[in-house]
Amino acid sequence: MKIVVATDGEGGLDAIVATDFGRAGTFTSVEVDGDMIGTVETVVNEACRVAQGAGMAAAEQIMREDADVVIAGHFGPHAEEIFEEEGIILVLMPKVTVREAVGRYLKVA
Repeated sequence: MKIVVATDGEGGLDAIVATDFGRAGTFTSVEVDGDMIGTVETVVNEACRVAQGAGMAAAEQIMREDADVVIAGHFGPHAEEIFEEEGIILVLMPKVTVREAVGRYLKVA
């Protein structure tokens, strides 16, 4: 399973979950097998500085990542719609580390 977390800055598993999905500075991708964390990669959110439509542009970037789950503090309505149409699970979880967010999700999944 691939979990993508909207994050504020770099830092891998220690990065903090961004409050706003579309304006997050980075996305941290976490490969998970069962309850074990595997590969962790961080990429720049290409949409974070666009004037309008950051959520839609960021959602399109995540679609290219083949995510199963996306975690952020907040999703705009357009991003929500895109992810729901594709069957990607959205999780609201602001201001914790990526490690904690992934762990919490795995406990309830």
